[in-house]
Amino acid sequence: MEIATTKITKQGEINLYKVWIQEEKISPAFLNDTGHHMKIDGEIQSSYFVSADKGNNQVDDNKEYLTKFLIGQDKYPLFITFVCYEEYEELEVAIKNYGLEYKVNFLEENRKYWTDGKSFTYNPPYFVVKVTNSKELKFIIEETYWLPTQNEFYAISATKNLYFNLEEVLEWERKQWRSAPHFKSEVDSTFMTIFHDGCGFYLFSNEEKYDSVEKLCVTLPANTKITQINDELVD
Repeated sequence: MEIATTKITKQGEINLYKVWIQEEKISPAFLNDTGHHMKIDGEIQSSYFVSADKGNNQVDDNKEYLTKFLIGQDKYPLFITFVCYEEYEELEVAIKNYGLEYKVNFLEENRKYWTDGKSFTYNPPYFVVKVTNSKELKFIIEETYWLPTQNEFYAISATKNLYFNLEEVLEWERKQWRSAPHFKSEVDSTFMTIFHDGCGFYLFSNEEKYDSVEKLCVTLPANTKITQINDELVD
């Protein structure tokens, strides 16, 4: 596999994101590994895992890289969906004050927490935020990326193709009722979810520009140094 490369000086290495790309074959086992009991209704042609490392904090590096990647795609509007905690009002005020279009809904599943020895249940809220330009995109990712670092569900899509369905699933060898995210595949659909702890993202797409790893590499930010593709190290 040949990937176009650019000669970089040692000084230039400081500003590079070292990126690992993994081509994924969509299967029930793979979707289970992505977390949150995610499902895809229909067929998706291409799927990749992308993780970046700039030598700083890994979470911050991947947050920055995700933002740069999305800005480089220059495709709006984007719909950003994220699940949060019971007390979401402060976040809602920030989003509202910024002037973003959004909706707050609630999952059907019940979550439990304990305070002072007493247990409480609640239905987790989730936001669907519409962003129409790079400025709005930077704001919402900066305000909300801490949620996927705590392994809350977080997705970015170019269309409104996401819904939640209450399903009985197996967690830690026990049956539980969970609101599983379902993505409806479309002819030119592209959507993304965030990897565990915020350390990378999954890209799912039926668009031609992502139908090979070589084409994906062309769309990556300019300060990218691809260090590994699948199990192969890239010199």
